[in-house]
Amino acid sequence: MELIQPTMTIAEIITTYPETREVFINNGFSIFADDTVIKQLGVVLKLKTALKSKGINLGSFIVLLEEKIAEKERYKNLETTVLDNSSEHLNMLSLLPCPLKVPMQSELKLFLDYLREEKNLPLNYCIESFFNEHLDYEDYLEHFEGPDEIPDIIMTVGYSFFYKNFMERFVTKGVFADVINRPVNSHFAEAGMIDPDGHFTVIGANVLVMVVDKNRLGSIPMPQTWGDLLRPEYEKKVVMRGHGDIFCDVVQLNYYKDFGVVGVEQLGRSVKCGLHPAQMVKELTSNRKDVPPIHIMPYFFYKTMKESEHITIVWPEEGILAYPVSVLIKADKMQELHELADYLTGSQIARICADAYFPAVHAEVKVNLPEHVRLKWLGWDFIKNNDIEYLVNTMNDTFMSVYRAGGKEGCS
Repeated sequence: MELIQPTMTIAEIITTYPETREVFINNGFSIFADDTVIKQLGVVLKLKTALKSKGINLGSFIVLLEEKIAEKERYKNLETTVLDNSSEHLNMLSLLPCPLKVPMQSELKLFLDYLREEKNLPLNYCIESFFNEHLDYEDYLEHFEGPDEIPDIIMTVGYSFFYKNFMERFVTKGVFADVINRPVNSHFAEAGMIDPDGHFTVIGANVLVMVVDKNRLGSIPMPQTWGDLLRPEYEKKVVMRGHGDIFCDVVQLNYYKDFGVVGVEQLGRSVKCGLHPAQMVKELTSNRKDVPPIHIMPYFFYKTMKESEHITIVWPEEGILAYPVSVLIKADKMQELHELADYLTGSQIARICADAYFPAVHAEVKVNLPEHVRLKWLGWDFIKNNDIEYLVNTMNDTFMSVYRAGGKEGCS
């Protein structure tokens, strides 16, 4: 009996067989890398309808899905794997956003299995979603007392590992070391994203772009810089990532660095509402006229939209907002785990990053951005000379105080 039926919904297939998500992503359905899309669209979209929209042969695609399910039987427990049950120490922890985690995890697991079977290197590792599971792990960061409590290798995005307590206890004391003599892409070199102190090994970046609907913008001038969004004419014209009382710290901290507290307050007036990036795509491609014209979203989500004459990216003069995909590798484990370290910083992982529209550091892998586009990030001096946790919390409070005062009614 076939496991996959044409009348099954995308959500039904991916929920029952999570390993099939990779098949969808690698065959033109990159939007299904995001859980929110699956919950909103996947529950109603049938497999046969989705394939028809892309002109993909139904029978052939079902074969791909069932081959992936069969492969799963050969590699049990893909998401979280313990290879050496005699040890309780976690050698590697990967915390990545879904658009990067999904295409990377199977390749990464195959290499880790190779190290176990061919190199006799016992490893405990955990591959998790940054936005779903990271919050639980983050709760423990400030309570770690010694390096032995920390995984030997951590791959992550975001700012939590830049928090003062973790930086002072472990990073600045030299617990972690960079992989040296790596070929570095010029975009990253020019942006100064490679840690000059050799603690964080940066392998790529998540980037946020400014997406503008020219029809909804109307007679308002097209913004040319991030600073333009603080002008009065853009009040309630902007959408950024946010949920409840928490809005995107990457955006807030960039505005704080460039424009101070006043800039964050002005940003609170410009933003009409916060949405998940998948919701932004849905709103921008809808026929609703009250949708704000400017959306700050990850480049990956912009690339999931069909090309449109009236929806475009503005490449700000200062550059697109970037924050690193970092690998933390313990200095005293570098020799023992050198093959894994080389793999994580090599061209294969770099290509996975680039294909998911996360620009990669490796110089041999093309960055999927126009040549003139620059990367704009906070900088290592800012990260290491400020209490990032304090700034994340206080700038969000500052933003919210103005945002609430504006009586924002929401996007939908």
